[in-house]
Amino acid sequence: MHVSGDLTRPAGAVAPKGGPPQAMIADFAFSADPYGVIGRDFDRARKIAWNGEPGKAMADLVAAALGERGVATVRQGVDPKGFVTAPVRISGVLRRFEVNARRTGNLTVVTEATVSLTVTVEGPGLSGTLEKTVASTGSSSDVFVTPDDVRDVLLSTANSVAGETARTLIEAKVVSPSP
Repeated sequence: MHVSGDLTRPAGAVAPKGGPPQAMIADFAFSADPYGVIGRDFDRARKIAWNGEPGKAMADLVAAALGERGVATVRQGVDPKGFVTAPVRISGVLRRFEVNARRTGNLTVVTEATVSLTVTVEGPGLSGTLEKTVASTGSSSDVFVTPDDVRDVLLSTANSVAGETARTLIEAKVVSPSP
């Protein structure tokens, strides 16, 4: 089963505010399956694949979630040369990015996604390196599983992790919303 599309923030999300960037967010490291396999449909004994780049997509979601909360960010690939463009550099590792479907009864298939992200924050204004892990699971149930169901559960879970990561960074006073 192939899941199409990119990971995006929910419709109606607030546009990011302008201003000088407070943080540079690098692509998160992720050991992807060479064929894009991110899970399994155990009911029909088939692989679930997505051709996206999970590490880049999650970094984009975290940047968007921070922007919605008034924190100006700049996105960059893994190359650390952008470190001088912002007071804080956020990098990390996407530890789990998977979605599986299983039949749990005669008429019910449960689709469950798990996303786990460890972010590392560095910068000259910080007393040291900060590392935080955020994880979330989400599920849905239906009579059978479709690519849209899989995408919806994965998107919802990834957005939960991105939102929680943004909240965690703001609470830790690593970044703060612009006035």
